[in-house]
Amino acid sequence: MNVVEEPTDSLRGVQATDSLEDEASESFRAYLEYNRVLRTWFVAFGVGGPALFLVNEQIATRLAEAQRFRLVVILFLAGAAAQVLGALLNKVANWYVYHATIDTKRLDTCRYRVADWFVNCFWPDIVLDVWTISAFGYAGWLLLNVFA
Repeated sequence: MNVVEEPTDSLRGVQATDSLEDEASESFRAYLEYNRVLRTWFVAFGVGGPALFLVNEQIATRLAEAQRFRLVVILFLAGAAAQVLGALLNKVANWYVYHATIDTKRLDTCRYRVADWFVNCFWPDIVLDVWTISAFGYAGWLLLNVFA
């Protein structure tokens, strides 16, 4: 007869920790993917809006007559620029954190500490996303009022 031993308390903790780490890692991968997709859509929409006005003369003319053309284009580009800024800030901060893992002398630098703080913050991404959604929303509202 085979007897299966129950895991000891210390092994239960290790298994639970591994499980939580796997779940956290999976959640973080999902977050990164959604962040990438959302940022791509925001930038495409922010650049695509003004491009549409440049190729569709009727839309451009109506917006210009309503004196809204420049504002709507600026709002679309500002929304896209916020996402590009977010990507740039995250890229630079992650580079400093990564580089400090290779050259540990950099762990004591102010640049590393600021970068490490930044990559562990969630609010900059949210602020830039809210900015983008607000800019696109207002541009859409202006478009709706011009064409409705």
